[in-house]
Amino acid sequence: MCAINVCLNYILTLQDPPSLFNRGLLMNIGFKEASSDGGYSCYIFHDVDLLPENDNNLYVCDGMPKHMAAAVNTFSYR
Repeated sequence: MCAINVCLNYILTLQDPPSLFNRGLLMNIGFKEASSDGGYSCYIFHDVDLLPENDNNLYVCDGMPKHMAAAVNTFSYR
């Protein structure tokens, strides 16, 4: 997917039940898979249910870490 002159690739990692949910493990696996493809200079991780609602939240690496979902609708954006 290419938008705003930035090309994005999505990697979805899933955990099979009945294992206990381990978010860190899933992100590590996603990073390992993305790293094996090579050529990426930026990695952005988030849950699949936290989709961007505002076009001003750009998916770019600008040298500083950022939390893409600091406030969500479920919690009235607090």
